[in-house]
Amino acid sequence: MNINIKYYVLTIASIFVALGVGIFIGFMLDGQKIFSEQQTAIINELEQKFKDLQAENANLKNTVQELNKEINYYNQYHQIIFPELVANKLTGVKVAIIETTNEFIFSGMRNALLKAGATIESITIIKEGFDAGDELEVQNLINFLSNKYGVSIDPKRLNEFVSQKLAHAIVTGQDVDLINYLKSNGYIDFTGMPGNVDFVIIAGGSNNKENNVNYIDVPIIKEVKLLNIPIVGVEQSDAKYSYMEAYKKQHISTIDNVDSIIGQTSLIMVMEGKEGNYGVKQEAMSLMPDSFGNTSNITQKR
Repeated sequence: MNINIKYYVLTIASIFVALGVGIFIGFMLDGQKIFSEQQTAIINELEQKFKDLQAENANLKNTVQELNKEINYYNQYHQIIFPELVANKLTGVKVAIIETTNEFIFSGMRNALLKAGATIESITIIKEGFDAGDELEVQNLINFLSNKYGVSIDPKRLNEFVSQKLAHAIVTGQDVDLINYLKSNGYIDFTGMPGNVDFVIIAGGSNNKENNVNYIDVPIIKEVKLLNIPIVGVEQSDAKYSYMEAYKKQHISTIDNVDSIIGQTSLIMVMEGKEGNYGVKQEAMSLMPDSFGNTSNITQKR
């Protein structure tokens, strides 16, 4: 009897184990099927998204190509219209350009001035700060200034002193020996003739955070204003560190995108009398003046 009960228990246990194994195997087979189906669904979904992205990318490329074509048309239009628009606007106006950085080339601005009829009397490019040389060079410069002006020079204010005197020399035509000294010793590049100036353009902006705007540009602006000569501050739109805020604090008009035809048009309009701060950066009050001014404004400021 005991043997029969043990036999039945083992038989029943075997049956349940077999059922469990069967259920487990069936579950695993179903799970693999479900997993496989899910994988297939995910792959199909990813393939569809990839196709959608390819289509979207193709559409964007077509859009960019169309926009580039349109931009080229506008550029061609500007190149044709600009000379006619600005012709004779600045006839007879004598300009001195002072570039306080050698990081940018302002050739487009110069060409625009010439197209407007202005005469560029001089171009000054300040290469670095006047205290950027070695100790001997700095001391030689201080000695030259002390002998010339009969004053004691504070080395800490060397940039400010030289900038102010240089601006005075450029505008008035006096102290030409200062210009010659700075040029021959590599502090500046200078072309043209000093003096005989109706308008000064100071061109700044920098890609170097350690700039000298407060020690070179600001003293130049202050000196030009003291000489009662109108001055406008400009820079290129791609300058990483803008000088516009510092220029605005000196209450002069500014153009922050003078590398573009729009900025060059704004510059000519400002020189005609449309004062303000124009361009594409946050310091600008609008993109450009609303209309051309009157050349009589320049005549009155001479």
